[in-house]
Amino acid sequence: MAQFKNVLIIGASGFFGNLVLEALQKDSDYTLTLLQRTSSKTRLPEHLNILTIADSYPIEELTSAFEGQDLIINCITTLSVKDQYRMVDAAIAAGVRRYVASEYGLNNMNPKAQALNNVFADKGKVQSYLRAKGDEGQIEWMSISCGIWIKWGMAHDFVGMHVRERRFVFWDDGEGLFSCTTEENTAAGLVSALKVPEETKNKNLFLSDFAINQRQLFDAIERIQGIKYQIETIDSEKLIAEKKEAEKQGDGSATMALIETGFVTGKFGGHLEKEGVIMNQKLGLPERILDEVVADALKSLGVL
Repeated sequence: MAQFKNVLIIGASGFFGNLVLEALQKDSDYTLTLLQRTSSKTRLPEHLNILTIADSYPIEELTSAFEGQDLIINCITTLSVKDQYRMVDAAIAAGVRRYVASEYGLNNMNPKAQALNNVFADKGKVQSYLRAKGDEGQIEWMSISCGIWIKWGMAHDFVGMHVRERRFVFWDDGEGLFSCTTEENTAAGLVSALKVPEETKNKNLFLSDFAINQRQLFDAIERIQGIKYQIETIDSEKLIAEKKEAEKQGDGSATMALIETGFVTGKFGGHLEKEGVIMNQKLGLPERILDEVVADALKSLGVL
């Protein structure tokens, strides 16, 4: 029997939100509601309860939408995480038992991560806000740190992978360790965590299928494709100095470059095995290995 019966998902039409929705739909114990912004053109499953809300997420509309829900799962995009303050407040006002924050990255409570860019800082502040509300007994919370999604990363030319151009960019020597979890294991881990509510209450959970460096990732891509790539190298210290200044001027692309740097260098909370206890085994997640994950990603792009 599910510990949380009525579940509302924010961002179910997005890349990861759709995977969470699929994972939850496999369990008939859940009654699912999807929250969709007015401007969204995405068609959501019509057999589910769909609530429409203004694009600005007004707190009054959020509170009304959250009434009767046991659990809110937030899967909004990285650049919208500051909207979560209103969502947390609305969840508390509506009497929601648990709120799952939009995290899904490195350890944003690491001070070095928060100092690196605005997004990591914002995610850390949201988590601190939730921690305070949890300590006060106003609401339970949970979040997932899962490192890099290789398939998503490959599709978005992230962390040095420019597969369509047959080009790979190394940060420094490419030896910094970072954790990776498949998107599917991340969604499955989230759902499994709901089955053990006391063990996952008021915690940021660390998931990692494996920890690798850029050299290992590059070698796997070249070997599996059987193609030689053009190689470039970035000096991370120079990049950080340049992009932090650009970020102050409101350059969104600079923020993305700093996000990449936070993951691949292994210096800012991206190597989760050094940040805390990895929960994959506890949550019953299947083991994944680098070669199969890379092959799946290459096939999804149509280049293998």
